[in-house]
Amino acid sequence: MNPEENTRSRGRPKTLDREHVLQTAMMSYWQEGPKEVPIGEICRRAGASKPAVYREFGNDDGLKNAVLDAYRDLMLVPIHEVLESDLPFDQALDALIDIICEDRSVQGVPEGCLFVAMRMQQNTIGDLASAKIDEVHDEMIGKYSAWIERAKSNGQFSRDIPTEVAAYHLCTQSNSAQWLAKTGLSHDLIKGILQLAFASLR
Repeated sequence: MNPEENTRSRGRPKTLDREHVLQTAMMSYWQEGPKEVPIGEICRRAGASKPAVYREFGNDDGLKNAVLDAYRDLMLVPIHEVLESDLPFDQALDALIDIICEDRSVQGVPEGCLFVAMRMQQNTIGDLASAKIDEVHDEMIGKYSAWIERAKSNGQFSRDIPTEVAAYHLCTQSNSAQWLAKTGLSHDLIKGILQLAFASLR
């Protein structure tokens, strides 16, 4: 390489590893809380320049919005797949409990639920991420509701229980279980709590 080419090479901006930044931000928010890790610290941990991160995500709000998309694909889509499967209602409910009570250390991710943590701090984050939180929550309630309606039509779920009530019950209990996992409660105990909480739906 001649001196002129070397100078041009040094002057070119490094390509941002978008996936690495997203994973760094997701794990940081998940482990420590979305409000506790500023974007500058995410840049330091990811080894990325702040201007490059801002060019890619816009701002802190845009980064959190992208993290929520990544988290949905990683942790919530498996739940969606169970809800959309052809499993009998009781088997699907057991599969959901197993997913919620998984030992996260095996997956190399923190305990608890990043979505729940962000929803609890929704009034402290930007408009874009806040809207995404509402979108993800509404999507989950919708999938629970469609699953319950399908079970009702198959005679596997009581028509006496309002669909919306059951959907919110499932969502609330699942979120509570994730919070308990974050506090260090054993997975076996959490599983027993969920089985008891969901017994009325069988």
